[in-house]
Amino acid sequence: MKSNSTITLPCAVFGHNYERSKTNIDHTIELTCSHCDTVVITDRHGNFENITVANSQIADTLQELYRLTRRIPKSKVAI
Repeated sequence: MKSNSTITLPCAVFGHNYERSKTNIDHTIELTCSHCDTVVITDRHGNFENITVANSQIADTLQELYRLTRRIPKSKVAI
């Protein structure tokens, strides 16, 4: 069994104490644990999904790509 630090010990024993930190446009809610700062989001059905570094980087990249495609109009080419 892994040893827990004193910050995450309450989470290991009693579970996380989630507080709402942000509500997104797509009706997902971001929750943050008040003890260990673990971040999870809820989907439309209320299921929890952990946010990892890789998932947040992918989400940021997709958001940037969307903004770029909206900014650059698609030009029509006459044949």
